[in-house]
Parts: sequence; structure tokens; C-alpha cells
Amino acid sequence: MKFMTWNVNGIRALTQYHPYCDDLHKNYREILDYLDADVICLQETKITRSKLDTDLALVPGYDSYWSFHRTKSGYSGVAIYVKDHIKLLAAEEGISGVLSGNFNLPDASFASNSSSSAKRAAFESIDLIKKRVGGYPNVESDGVAALTRFQELDNEGRGIVLDFGFFVLFNLYCPNETDETRLPFKMDYYHLLEARVRELIQEGREVIVMGDMNAIPTELDHCDPAKWKKESGEDDFTNTLPRRWFNSFLAPSGPLTDLFRVFHKDEPGAFTCWNTKINARPSNYGTRLDYILVTSGLLPWFKSCDRKPNVVGSDHCPVVAEMFTELALEKLEGRQDQDRQKTQRLQDILDSYGGTSDHSLAARFFDEFSGKQQKLSAFFKKPIQSPTAPAATTSTPESTLASLAQMGASNKRQTSSDSSNDQGVRKKAFFSSEKSSSDIQSSIPSSDQSVSRSISTTATSTGLIPKSNNKSAVKSGPVRSAQDKGATKKSAGSKSSGQQSMLSFFSSSSKRSSSTVEAAASGTAAGESRQAISSSSQLVDQGLSSSSQQSSADSSLLSQQNEPSPVSTSTSLDSTTVTSSSSFSPNDFADWIPSSQDVLPFSINGESTTSKWQSLFQPKAIPKCRFHGAPCTEYTVSKKGPNKGRRFFLCSLPVGPEGDAIGQKSEYRCNYFEWLNPERKK
Repeated sequence: MKFMTWNVNGIRALTQYHPYCDDLHKNYREILDYLDADVICLQETKITRSKLDTDLALVPGYDSYWSFHRTKSGYSGVAIYVKDHIKLLAAEEGISGVLSGNFNLPDASFASNSSSSAKRAAFESIDLIKKRVGGYPNVESDGVAALTRFQELDNEGRGIVLDFGFFVLFNLYCPNETDETRLPFKMDYYHLLEARVRELIQEGREVIVMGDMNAIPTELDHCDPAKWKKESGEDDFTNTLPRRWFNSFLAPSGPLTDLFRVFHKDEPGAFTCWNTKINARPSNYGTRLDYILVTSGLLPWFKSCDRKPNVVGSDHCPVVAEMFTELALEKLEGRQDQDRQKTQRLQDILDSYGGTSDHSLAARFFDEFSGKQQKLSAFFKKPIQSPTAPAATTSTPESTLASLAQMGASNKRQTSSDSSNDQGVRKKAFFSSEKSSSDIQSSIPSSDQSVSRSISTTATSTGLIPKSNNKSAVKSGPVRSAQDKGATKKSAGSKSSGQQSMLSFFSSSSKRSSSTVEAAASGTAAGESRQAISSSSQLVDQGLSSSSQQSSADSSLLSQQNEPSPVSTSTSLDSTTVTSSSSFSPNDFADWIPSSQDVLPFSINGESTTSKWQSLFQPKAIPKCRFHGAPCTEYTVSKKGPNKGRRFFLCSLPVGPEGDAIGQKSEYRCNYFEWLNPERKK
């Protein structure tokens, strides 16, 4: 059975690192399989329950248990992944038992409050006692204040307790003393942990404590104890409250044994945490903060304990411990087979305690993952259409004819109801240019738009409404200038865009006159197109009385549109001439502008101007440190003060045992420093 503890410094960021970012490890199942452990304890997950998704909570082959910070997002948090074939007796959030409702309250508090008596009766029921881990600290004196403090300590999501029967496992992320105000909170957490562990040992239980303890017991676990002594002014490295407590908690004076030091007693440089801001990991300039602590009764079962510095993804590295699958016991006395040794299998011992994987703390029993409660994202998912849904009805010729007949009947009823109005006025209002074609189309119901399109298509195909070669001419509007512009831009037979370029102002007068003639010809063509549309509108207003008149009118309109205009032909030739002669040299108009050698549109000295601008805005070149001659690394000041936000350069090599002192080994950082902008901020 293999255990792993790892401070991941944000569990959702694991997929950004190698090898988890590879195609082989795209999901968390592959990541957990890569870590290769039966019980994986993670600290500093930095996730809240609202951000926990299915990929993290429901990993195939594993049961997950979570503890989150109650109020702060992206801070602390612990999780445990246990392979689903392993059964547990109980699972609790927090180390005090307050969050799980399992604690020993003083009798006086129950006597004074009837509701508390009901709670205690519920806690002492048979069903809940089976799910309790036990070993809860006594709070006989000042119980209310103690329980309030216990809840404050557990509300930060720093601990999970699992009962395997054979042993009780603690997964911890102990507080860090970021300032003096956090030191009492840290020490209270340590004392609560010690009280719980000692209570369990008194009940005859074996205990495993693993996680980030945020304590350094000896100088052997620190990269530079001499520097720490110099900065703190202390002669004794262990003379701090957390270190004194930790050494008293460890054997031989304490109940637990540091398992790593059992297999690596005096190994130097066995660090598990490094400062990534100064790139201290390559030079192993760090500390040992992650531990696996066990009671003495479990020591014979462990065959190894080691750290995994090659596993990346955090500023910490994992620590792994493995138990024997079976253990040989001493010879039995008074038996005939006393020459044979009796062996016990670890799995048989675990199975003898029973247990189950159905615990309320498991993520698969959370309301959002068990189907009892939907997440907000579920309301924005596209609904899945049933394959048996009826297909959309398609229109047939019979249905189209029926809709046409229905539309004609409704129009007939509308005409009879409005017989008092003048017919010519209604027609004029319908075909008036004050209402655009888009407005008319939007006023037609959606069910009748297809019918309207079919009617307009039929009228056009039969010659009732003549087509125009000019697309812009069909746009109706009260402003004539807009139509002239559209006709000029898209008139047939003309290659001019209708808008003069900057170069046309520098061309000769003959070329500008040709462009003027071309624009006039385009306007004439646009006028003829509008006249054709006006004639077609009058033809429709007259009610299409005679088919012979229709055919003659259509033929005359078509002949007018198809007949080439002399002006248009000559303009096309002139346009072709202008287009073919549009190539020019900047020297053709250079004499018109004073000192044009500096401001030519097609600048002769453009390359030099571009290079000058690029050199002006080019960032400062990365300097090289004088000791190693290697490119430096850029940093930004984040500490509050007058230099906050300023950027500077340091030697890119990792920090060595002597800090940044010059004269140490060449593979470590020197003391090179340079500001990006030497001027001090005002």
C-alpha cells in the first residue's frame, strides 16, 4: 500500500506542467495514475466547492474527499484521493470533530439547553457512533470558548481525517506564520492536533500524520541555517515556538516518528520546498516542510519513504511511503509448527475491520454530483433533442396553392372593407418611396413571406416588373444624391469606383477632365435606370389593363436598357486609358511639394524612417551579468514602497548555498543587479 503527500499549490494548475500537459495526461485520471499511489493526500488545492467540477470530483477508480476554506476563495484547502477498492470506517472534515458534529461537550452545557441535549442524544445513537473516528479532545473547562476556537481552526479547510480501521490517517496543511498575528493561530492548530493524536493513541489506535507541517525541526532540513541565524539574531536554530513544539511532537520525546529520517537518517539537502521566484529548485536551495509521521506500531510495516523531486507542478515535491503487502511475525510458542513463521497480509487486516466507501464526505455524495442539485452551468447547456421528435413539415405545391388562395381571399375581404377609401391613394401609398423595401418585408407575416416572394418572382419572370442591370438603382429613397452615388459606384461598363483617390489630385488636367466625363456618363446611366423603374411603377399602377400594352412597354424598356449610349462608350474608353496610364513615379509630382524628399507618399527614404522609429520604441536589450556573461532575468518589484512596479535584472542562474555572493561556484547566482530604467520614480 503506497501513500503520497503533495502540496500542489493549486490543483487546477497541474495540467499546465509536463508531463501532465501531454496528450497522455490530459485528464485527472491519468495524472493520478501517473503519481502511482493508493492514497494521495493533496494540500493547498486553492479551490472552493462552487468551483469544483466533475473532472476533479468524480475521477474514475478513485473516491475523493474534500475540505474547503469556508469564506476565502483560492486559499488553502486539502483533498484525499483513495482508490475505490479500499474501504473506510469513517471520514471527517477538520481535526477537531466540530464540523462533523462529533465532539465531547461538557455536561453542564447539555443541562442548560434542551436542544443541546437532543443533539447529544443524536450523537450517541448507534448509527452515528459507527461513523465516528474517536479521540476527540475534552473541553470540560471553558467548553464554549474552546469549541468556538476549534471551529475557527477548522474553517480554513486544513485537515481531513480518514479511519481505515487498522490506522487513522490525517491529511494536514498547517498554517504558516506570515506575520506575528498568525503565530497564535498556528500554535493553537498544533496544540489541537497533538491533543487529538494523543487521545487516539490512548484509545489504542495507530496514527499516520502526513502533509505540509510548515515547520523545520533541525538545521539539516534548512538550506542556509547560518544566514537565518544572522538575520534573526538567534544563536539556536530551534529556538522558535513552532520548532520547539515540532521537536517535542516527534520521537523520542513525542508520540510520532519522522518516517523519512528512519530511512535517510543524516541525508543532507533532502528538501521538499523551494522558492520558485528566485529559481532556487535547480540548485536545491530550499527547505523540508512535508512529512509523513507514524506511530511506533506501524514502523515495521513500512519498507520505504522517499521524496520525488523530479515530479514538477508545484513549489513542493511529493513525499512517498510504501507499506509491505505482508509481514512476517514471530514464531508462535507451544505449537507444532513453531519452525514456521506466521505472516499477515495487509489487505486481510484492512478487510477484517469491514468498512465501506459510502461516506457523506465523499464528493460523489455532494448534492451537485449526486443529482439532487443542479449547477448554474446546467441551465446554459443546449438541450438534447429527442431522436423521436417530429420532423419539420415541408411545403408542397398543394399547400402553397392553398396558402395563395387563402391570402387572396383575405385580400379580397380587406378590399371590400376599405371600399370607401380612394384606390389611387392606396396604391400610391403602397408603392411610395417613403417606406423602404426592408420595412415592407418586415411588415409581412413570417408565414406569408414565402408567398410574397413567390408572387414577386412570378411578376418579374412574366415581365410585369422589368429587371434592371444596375443593382443600386432598385433601392428606393427620398434622397436623390444617395441613389446617384450608388449608381455611380456600381454602374455597368465603368471601372471607376466613384470615389477619387489621393493620386487623382496630382494627375494632369486632361486626365482629370476624363474622370469628370466618366462621372457624368455614370450619372446619365443612373438616370436612365431610375426612369426605367418609374415606368415600371406606372405600368403596375395602371392595373396592367392590356397584355399588348404590357409587351410593347416591356420591349421599349428593354431596348432602352440594352441600347449602348455614345457617351457611355466614349467614357469607357477614356476610363481604360486612364487606368492603363495610372502607373507613375514619385518624381512626377515631387516638384509640386517643397522639400518633398522628406514627405513623399511613396517615401524614397522609407526604410531609414522605419528603422528610426523602430529604434525609438525598441525595448532595452537584456543585459548580461559581468561574472558569468549570461543573459539576465527580468523581475518586477511587488513590495509596497516607492519602487513598487519597477523592473530590474538579476543573474539568471539559481541561487546557491551562499546566496548571491561572488566567488562561490560558477553554477550559482552572482550579485549582478541593474534597473530597467535607472531614473528613480518621483
